[in-house]
Amino acid sequence: MNPSNPSGRPVEAAPSDSLQPAKAKSRRRDQRVPRNSQVMLCCLDKQGRQQRFRARAVDISKTGILVQTEEPVPEGSIVFVQTASFTALGKASVRHCTQKGMKYRIGLYLPDPLPRDI
Repeated sequence: MNPSNPSGRPVEAAPSDSLQPAKAKSRRRDQRVPRNSQVMLCCLDKQGRQQRFRARAVDISKTGILVQTEEPVPEGSIVFVQTASFTALGKASVRHCTQKGMKYRIGLYLPDPLPRDI
């Protein structure tokens, strides 16, 4: 007699899906679209000097861009985003800057919609 099954009847195994954690619902308002475009970020450093960073757009949405750079940009910084040909795309704030390997992934919030696709 099995103490976990006192009736002795065969017990059907639970589906393996029930052991998987439920997928977390995305909290994002807008869909992200993958990109692989070169952009430029311009901002002022602590001494008020203009800094320019080459970046690669990883993905975009209506209100943000995830970019990858070789240099960190402090969270809270205001940056101006331009295409590689220096066409202005808009002003953004740095929401996060996370090191990934030898590069940095920077989440940018754009309060105004992008004027054109990048």
